[in-house]
Amino acid sequence: MFSGKIIFILFVMVTLFVAGCAGNERVRLVDSDEFESLMEEDVFVVNTHTPYEGEIPGTDLVIEDWRNIHLYADSLPEDKDVKILVYCMTGRMSASASRQIADLGYENVYDLNGGMVAWSNSGRSIVSEDRNI
Repeated sequence: MFSGKIIFILFVMVTLFVAGCAGNERVRLVDSDEFESLMEEDVFVVNTHTPYEGEIPGTDLVIEDWRNIHLYADSLPEDKDVKILVYCMTGRMSASASRQIADLGYENVYDLNGGMVAWSNSGRSIVSEDRNI
């Protein structure tokens, strides 16, 4: 009987773990090559790095407060199925922002692994726009 309880507890823990991981399927971590390839499609590109230190050409939105993405919900596309590409300088801020965007109901969120550093290291350009941030 005691071992049955342990097996049941393990089963519940594994089930909860798997269910928790399933919620992250809406955010996919991609490298610079895939990120650039996705940019050729109908996508919405978001820079979440604060403070502003440049951006990948083609960026649609610069978010000043990556911890509170809900404040920018009106600036995101209405279509929850649109592909949203998210990046920051190294990937830390965009990882959080990507999860928050997915939590807003977006189904296709892509996070640039390594951010602008990886993008730049792969030989791609970063531009600096005149932003009032």
